Amino acid sequence: MRILLIHNYYQQPGGEDAVFEQEAGLLRDAGVTVETLTFTNESFDGTLVRTLRSGVKALYNTQSGKRLDQVIARFRPDLVHIHNLFYTASASVIRVARQRKVPVVMTLHNYRLVCVSGLLMREGLVPCETCLSQTIALAGIRHACFRESYLQSAQLSLTTLLHKLTGIWRSVNRFVVLTEFARQKILQSSLKLRPDQVVVKPNFVADVGAADVEHRQAFFLFIGRLSAEKGIDVLLDAARARSFPLRILGDGPLATEVMRAAAAHPTIDYQGWQSRTAVIDALKTCRALIVPSVWYEGLPTVLLEAFAAGTPIICSDQDNLNQIITDGQTGLLFRTGDSNDLIRAVGQVDEQPELRRKLARHSRLEYVRYSKEAAREAIIRLYTDTIQSAGGRTSAQGLPPEPPDQVTAQNPA
Repeated sequence: MRILLIHNYYQQPGGEDAVFEQEAGLLRDAGVTVETLTFTNESFDGTLVRTLRSGVKALYNTQSGKRLDQVIARFRPDLVHIHNLFYTASASVIRVARQRKVPVVMTLHNYRLVCVSGLLMREGLVPCETCLSQTIALAGIRHACFRESYLQSAQLSLTTLLHKLTGIWRSVNRFVVLTEFARQKILQSSLKLRPDQVVVKPNFVADVGAADVEHRQAFFLFIGRLSAEKGIDVLLDAARARSFPLRILGDGPLATEVMRAAAAHPTIDYQGWQSRTAVIDALKTCRALIVPSVWYEGLPTVLLEAFAAGTPIICSDQDNLNQIITDGQTGLLFRTGDSNDLIRAVGQVDEQPELRRKLARHSRLEYVRYSKEAAREAIIRLYTDTIQSAGGRTSAQGLPPEPPDQVTAQNPA
């Protein structure tokens, strides 16, 4: 099997980049012949002229299409898997692949195709589904949901609108989402996709090894961005009221508020941004991980790593999260935004050793669904089914490919 992976790096590194690189390694380890074609958004520098010029490229970048056409002619893939095409790659990579009769899989790491912010939330409204079923995201423009820019929000809305009207999104063979909740949202959206076009394939994390629940310390743990949608205010209100030992790792716009709380309450320990080694160590030594988010989230890596570590989890019952965590089994759920109910859950975990053992045991068992082995099986099955449903033949078949060098195609300056 010959797979071409396509990814557009944003200007700031993020989780999508890590998933793209992890899946490339996973496939190669499984004996799949892989080549990667990557793009960057260096031309999006924020100036008006460059923003307008880049907006046109984001709509349909013929240069990106030509690059893909050359790689397909040389590599002759059985399938193209797109992780991100915003903004330099553009939808031209879908059109070229389909013209070449190569099946296309595209992972939706967020809701960018139906929401200008990409997150189904905006300032003052978390979560927000105003634009989900709208052909044109007028509210996203009105509220400047993309980078707080009316111009860039309008450009993005126009881009996704025109591609909806031309049907290019519906030409993708399979869209991959991370949870069943996300699948239902996409199927309810203005994309008007067929149910068989949208499949669930979660991300995976490395096995960090389960830690014995009997030898953990007494502190509770928060890891992540310090922002309103993460439920920081709910977390701090609970910690102030009950005075339980709380360690907070991360950074973000509410860091000053967290520092003030830590200065006033000795049970709150704010340690700022930490290395991955320190994060994993905290996960393996805490009494429980707290996830108080008030937005939909996607599939938080910290939850998957908590599963791997056999760490008890206390989580808000927000939609999507309540499908990842099974209340009373893989974690305890509390009412979203309710600090008193969070205190109730903390008290249960703190005072009931047998409950902690049960949650730790089921948490570790749940990790099997997000292991490297499960991911490898799922992605190979997805590719095989997609190729077969596309007719079992591509432009690659019957033609001798050039020897693969598996060298990433770099974006020209």
